[in-house]
Amino acid sequence: MTAVSLDLIDLPFGWDDVNAFLDRAVDLNRTGTGAGFADVTADVTGLGLAPGTPVVIALPNGRPLLEHWFAVLLTGGVPLTVSPATSSARIAELSARTGAGAVIALRPDPARYGAADSLPVGDARAVLLPTDGPRHPAGSVLMLTSGTSGLFSACLHRADSLVRNARRHAEAVGLRPDDTVFVNLPLFYSYAIVAQALAALLVGARLVISGPPFSPATYPGLLDEHGITSSSVTPTIARLLLRRGEKLPSGLRMLTVGGDQLPAEQVAGLLRAVPDTELYVTYGLTEAGPRVATLAAHREPEHRFGSVGLPLPGVGVELRDVRDGVGELLVRTDTALVAKLGGNGDRALATPGLVATGDRFRIDEDGYLYFDGRLSDFLVVKGEKVSLSAVRRLALAQPGVVGCTTRVGTEPDGSPHYELDIRLDEDAAGQAERIRRSVLSFLLPGERPRTVSIGAADPAALQK
Repeated sequence: MTAVSLDLIDLPFGWDDVNAFLDRAVDLNRTGTGAGFADVTADVTGLGLAPGTPVVIALPNGRPLLEHWFAVLLTGGVPLTVSPATSSARIAELSARTGAGAVIALRPDPARYGAADSLPVGDARAVLLPTDGPRHPAGSVLMLTSGTSGLFSACLHRADSLVRNARRHAEAVGLRPDDTVFVNLPLFYSYAIVAQALAALLVGARLVISGPPFSPATYPGLLDEHGITSSSVTPTIARLLLRRGEKLPSGLRMLTVGGDQLPAEQVAGLLRAVPDTELYVTYGLTEAGPRVATLAAHREPEHRFGSVGLPLPGVGVELRDVRDGVGELLVRTDTALVAKLGGNGDRALATPGLVATGDRFRIDEDGYLYFDGRLSDFLVVKGEKVSLSAVRRLALAQPGVVGCTTRVGTEPDGSPHYELDIRLDEDAAGQAERIRRSVLSFLLPGERPRTVSIGAADPAALQK
């Protein structure tokens, strides 16, 4: 394919490499007419966007999502993937804050974006947006921060630094050309797009793409049916598998876990459940590009099962504001974000190349990292990282809302939840349902509170 502007992008792969990689991929979610990478690339080129223009891609997990992501990247655009469950109101706000020039989705409603029509892009449609936002160098990528630092926050990265991070991760977990990688985590977040898709492309491994949602009942069968040798799960998924007590197929050579803390006893449980499988516990964050540290748990003594391992080669770590051996983890890496767009999150660059994680750690005498909690106001609910302060800001922005609080609780199985209390002024007393719908429409299903309580504000509280 000669239409792409490969001369603008310093990457170790080109259009032909990506096309061959995607041709080998198995998409268990595939629908539509089967438009190929060449068609998608031609359609993206035909949008006529200026180089460096962000493009929001709201497509389900699958090969089409990767086709659009690589097509935007390799034609000089800046891809930004979001969940297809994201409301058009939230996408419109995110697009405005990041200066996006187009939104690509299966069936977008142009009127919701102030447009009259949409254009075909492969099996999807693109809505062109008026934008005078920033332009970025060709070879840039925007990635959402999983809600960690706000509902509209995205990290600007150089694609070549994401490639470097993917290569380091692949080496840390021993990913090989003969591996078949199962992608059931969302490709609109950094782990799957970098540590799975890009890593597989770099080493020559094959992808099998499924979910989300994740089904513990069908997971072992899919691994066996498709000859999966490498799979990645979140701690939430790991706990589901442990509760079911099923043995995974012996062909699964390697299992990685990342996304949140996995207690030592659950690491031990996974090792018992997959005795012939290499088990890697990883730590990372989107701002760092994203992987930071890895523990090869199957090679470590039991007293290290509570660790996330050692920093990847080329990654430096230190602690600040240390008390009783615990402090905020700072990560120095050449794969750090270039800038944060669209939000005012808690985590940011302390200095160029130095990421303040907002996570509390201790580091033992051998350099192993041990997670101790978070400084920032967020938690993981059903696998989604939720910024409680961002949810409160969202509620407080609604007309008639004068107060808002969040309360964190624990389910019987130990997983966290939160509840949202909204207080209205007397003039908004009849608007409770409208406000409830408006707040929930901005939140993904996994980000939503267990309960939303809306009532009149205490008059005395309004005086404080």
